Amino acid sequence: MTAVERYTSKFHPKVIKEGDHVSRKYPKNLMEVTMSFGMTEPTILFVEAVIEENFTGRFDTDSLNKIQEMIQGYLGGYWGIQFYEDPYMFFSTSIKRSSSFVILDVNGNGIAVIKGS
Repeated sequence: MTAVERYTSKFHPKVIKEGDHVSRKYPKNLMEVTMSFGMTEPTILFVEAVIEENFTGRFDTDSLNKIQEMIQGYLGGYWGIQFYEDPYMFFSTSIKRSSSFVILDVNGNGIAVIKGS
């Protein structure tokens, strides 16, 4: 088992299917992938686990920095984190330049995790 798999195995979210939407209910947060590119399901589950453990539910630079540092530490490379008050109102050229990213609806907030080029 890899370090990423061990980290991810801390949580066993309940999968909620509503039509073609799939959300995962964690102890603190409800998350849904609103858009992704170039990321495997295990990587997305890892990102969700890091968010579950560190996100405070509001714009908090300390927790967002912790999320970024943990993702970079486990996955390597540079990863950017962007926070949006609305998960469907992201406007960034970062995702257009990235080889992989995921944008999540986390309890009505948008969090984008973007691999740097």
